This record gives sequence, C-alpha cells and structure tokens, in this order.
Amino acid sequence: MKEGRASRHYTSVQDFQVHVLPSLPEIKRILDVPVVLRDGTLLSANCYLPASGLPVPVICSMTPYRKERHKECYDNFSNIENTHLGIMRFSCDATFEGPDPGFWVPHGYGVVHVDARGFGKSPGLAKPFSTGAFRDFYDTIEWVAAQPWCNGRVATSGVSYLGLSQYFLAALHPPSLCAINPWDARTDRFRSDFLGGIPNTYMSRWVFENFTIPSLNDPSQADDLRAFADTAGAPRLLSDPYYAEQKELLSLITRVNVPTLIGGSISDQAKHTRDAFENFMAIESAHKWLYIHRDPEWAAYYDEAGLAIQRRFFDHFVKGIDNGWEDTPKVFGKIFQNRTRFGLLHGAAWPLQQTVHKTFYLGNSQSLLSHEQSSEASESYNCEKGRVTFSIVFDRDVGIVGHSHLTIWLSTEGSEDADLFVGLKKFDCDGDEVYFLGESGNNPNDIVSRGWLRASHRELSEASTSFRPLLSHTRQLPLLAKEPTKMTIEIHPTSTSFRAGETLMLVIQGASIQPSDVAIGFDEKINKGVHTVHFGGIYKSYLSLPMV
Repeated sequence: MKEGRASRHYTSVQDFQVHVLPSLPEIKRILDVPVVLRDGTLLSANCYLPASGLPVPVICSMTPYRKERHKECYDNFSNIENTHLGIMRFSCDATFEGPDPGFWVPHGYGVVHVDARGFGKSPGLAKPFSTGAFRDFYDTIEWVAAQPWCNGRVATSGVSYLGLSQYFLAALHPPSLCAINPWDARTDRFRSDFLGGIPNTYMSRWVFENFTIPSLNDPSQADDLRAFADTAGAPRLLSDPYYAEQKELLSLITRVNVPTLIGGSISDQAKHTRDAFENFMAIESAHKWLYIHRDPEWAAYYDEAGLAIQRRFFDHFVKGIDNGWEDTPKVFGKIFQNRTRFGLLHGAAWPLQQTVHKTFYLGNSQSLLSHEQSSEASESYNCEKGRVTFSIVFDRDVGIVGHSHLTIWLSTEGSEDADLFVGLKKFDCDGDEVYFLGESGNNPNDIVSRGWLRASHRELSEASTSFRPLLSHTRQLPLLAKEPTKMTIEIHPTSTSFRAGETLMLVIQGASIQPSDVAIGFDEKINKGVHTVHFGGIYKSYLSLPMV
C-alpha cells in the first residue's frame, strides 16, 4: 500500500483564497450602537439594515473576535503549506465566522454583529463559554427585537464559537428567537480538549493566542484567558468541580426547541464533528435539520450552495414563506468518494434509518474478517513509533455513514496506561491511499475518520448506545502489566463511499496519525514500551462500521 507522499492522490498544493467585496451602497449602517444588558453593561453592536427603513427580521451573531475583524483572522492560515480552506467571498461588513450583511440585507434581512462582553468595543470581564455570556446573548436578542427597524423576529447564525453560543442561547428560550443556524460548532469542551481522555494541549491555546486574546477589550485579562485555555493544567476528570458549569450547560441543550439548521462537518473530527451529530440527536426541537458536508467549514458557510440552504431555512421559519422547506429531509448532504468527489445522501433521522452496523473481527494476516477467528493471536507495536493495521477489501460498493467504534483487548509492557490513536484509511484499487479534507480544510490529506483513547479513561458512561460509545471520564483505571484488557474507542462520524475492490485499513498506534491539523497537538506523552493487541478466541476484538 502506498501511503503519505507515496500516494498519487497526495497534494502539497495550497487552495486558499479570500475575496473581500466592497460594502453595498443600499445597506444602511449603524455602527457601535450601545446594547443595554439587564445589569446595565453596554455592549457594542454594528447594525446593517435595508435602506428602505421598513422593519425587517434580523439575523444576529455575538462574537469574541471583534466584530470588525474578518480577513485578518483567516490570514492566520495563509502560511500553512497546503491548506485547503477554499475560496471565500464576503463583504467588508462581515464578521469572522458570522453572517455577511452583503448577502442577507439585499434578501430582506437585517444583520447585527455584537462584541461579546469583554471583547472588541464591549467593556467588562471576558468569560467565554459561560452561563453569563449566553445570558448576555439572550438580552441582546430581546434588545434587537425591540428596535423600530426590527419586526420582532430574530434568528442567529454563525460558525464555531458563533455557533455553539446559539445552542446555549436557544436553551434559555428568549421569546423573540425564532430560528438558529449553528454551523460546525463544538459544545462539549471537555471531550474536544481531552480526546478520549488524551489532553489536546495545543488546540485551545492556539485558538486563544491567535483569535481570542488579540480581541480583548482590556489586554490585562490576557493571562486569565490563557489559564482558562490551558488544557495541560486543567483537571483530567469530568467529575471534578472545575467542570460543574460546563456540565450544567451541556444538560441544557436538550431544551433547544426552536427550528434549527445544523451544519455538520465530518472533516473536523478533533474539534467540531462529534458535537454536530450529538446535538442534532439531543435537541428537542421538532423542526431540526442536519446538513452533512466535508468541505472547508468557512467556504461551505459562505459559498452559494451553503447560503442557498441557509436562506431557504430562514425564509421559511423567519419570514413565514411557504417555500417547500418542510419537505427537506431531516438529514441531508454528501457522501464522499475522495477529496473532491461526492454523492448525495438523505434520511429521516440520525443515525440514518437505512444504516446497518456490521462487525468486522480482527484476524490473522492483518485482516478484518466477517466472522470470529477461533484461534487466539496478537500483534505488537512499539508505542512511540510503531503501529498495527488490519484491512478489508470490499467485494461490492458500500457506504460508511455514521458512528464507528473499535473494541480491542490491549496489554502493555512498561506502563500502567496507554494512549491509542485510531484511524480508518481508504485505498483505491491500485493501492494508493485516498485522501479527504480534514480539520476544517487545513489538512487536504486526511484519512476517513479518527478516534482516540487514554486507556485509563476506558470506562463507559451509561449514556453509551449500541452504535456510539461514550466515556464517563469520572475515574481513571490503571492497566495491569501484560494483562489483556478490554476497551472501546469511539471513532467519529464519517460519510464515505467505497467501491468494489477498494480497501479500508484500520490503524492503531501510539502517536497522532499524520498529517494532522495545525491546531492539534499532544505534548503530554505517557506511552512507554510495547503495546499488544489481542484477538481471536476469547479476545473478541472487532471494528463496528455503519454500512449503507
């Protein structure tokens, strides 16, 4: 098999362009408007309205990145050798990761961008990801609805942090909120900062240093935010009181009851992917849709196709237009053959009702078998630089759409714990590895999907399901040297097609599977010695795949 640069599908070419368009003269701009909150604090808002002066519905976002910033934020990625963030076009009135007035105002909406408390031109103590921050958003929605240029109907839209805040806002039930559009947003900070229990020591630090801290209203708060983003120094168990507010917020997500359109990227497995699917399943809204894509997250939000989907959704639920949106399948989007080629998929629910979870057992000759192997066997690897692989060649066209998981029996030598990095790879009929966009588009040579586990965190939560294991993260269970121990690794959702004759390879190793994203890093290493994967006989080690 030809992997990495040896594959003819590998690319080192950059695909990234940002086009900032001039302001439209027909847009009325009211800048730095004070928004009065319940405690008397004033936030700063930019309001973009049709020149007609007639009251209109408004799409709102609240940002910790300074509402005037956009292109300079994307410039942080311009030095990445082969980044594939795609082609983005938006007006100079847009805010980073937020709705573009240049598109929405000509279509009969107002747009309001607000600096969150403590950021940009809004004074106060900066506390992102907090209950207080989302209450501020609630007050902002009601302030917007009461303005003479708003007809009382307010929606929200945005990517990443500008997406996650919408879930927690909607869970508070502001009366004037009529629809939300969270796009590629993480809400479970613990499970993305500690991937399977392994501290992602780089991501939050990188995001805060490049985006959040430079946007502070008061730079003297920088050290407090650095401490907040310091995964390496944070408690390692979700049961720690440190995470009480985070757990309380997560428990509120089920209360979201307004119409919701979720952008769910399967490219962003270490940050956003998991929560898009979890939240779609969790929220109680009867009017919810999940759009599955593997495109660059920002380009997909701003391109013609993405905007067309968002507009049909908002036109129906915000303007009340009977445009057939209700006939849209609850789950719709793309199933990917490779980096650029895809087909369409749809279903009435998630997981897709047509999904059948099939079990493939680890077997001799590094194979994945449709039946259990009767004899016991094992494969070992040096956990610092080695790996083991198991493969299957499909004899028919198949789709893998949904949540996968791997159950293995593992033993260690020289350590009471183990960090496992698991991946699914695709190879074409000629043995060349097939690549996909990964990590928001920053990695154009990504694999099908990934999973992580720190073995001491292997205990499963009662909230686990047959198709999606969930770690409890409430206690650490050390391994006993040389004793095979059962553990299950969640592999994040994917939507990938395989043709007859193509190969799926399961990879298990002790370090991050490369190449990975600029914002992903694991500085805290615990692996030592040799890991051994046991299979066959009494050791039922298997891979569960969602087949359609």
